[in-house]
Amino acid sequence: FNSDAVALNKTTFLGGWTVSDGTVDLVDFVFGRLVDLDGSSGDAGVFSKVLNLSAGVQYTATFELAGSQRGSTETVNVAFGSTTESYTLASSNTFAPRSLVFTPAAAGDFVLSFANTGGDNVGILLDNVSVTAIPEPVAAALMLAGLTMIMLRARRRH
Repeated sequence: FNSDAVALNKTTFLGGWTVSDGTVDLVDFVFGRLVDLDGSSGDAGVFSKVLNLSAGVQYTATFELAGSQRGSTETVNVAFGSTTESYTLASSNTFAPRSLVFTPAAAGDFVLSFANTGGDNVGILLDNVSVTAIPEPVAAALMLAGLTMIMLRARRRH
């Protein structure tokens, strides 16, 4: 989120992130530039990104969440495709990594979203969001075998 301008009640972000049903804040904090998932409008928005995913591939969404650092206990609902999880954090909770795994049955667009359940201008803090494909064991084994063959062939030439 470091490429985006700091702003309260932000509804548009670079990198394909959108905000619906309210607002979020992008703030500079002790930890760096972060998304406060409950905008200053008193109406927490849904912070989301649409991802085009392949069928049968396992994807992991990783992200870091911290408490508001401003005196309230908050809950955020995270959804990745059909996988969902709720996290309730006390204000003093420091950043900790979290993850959700999703394997689409069919190729297409799927949403990764973060929805703070508050509405009090103080939300859970979000940072370092990424989505990676987890190679299937068969694909990883084939890649390893291919690299081994290349190394053996290169060794024979010398």
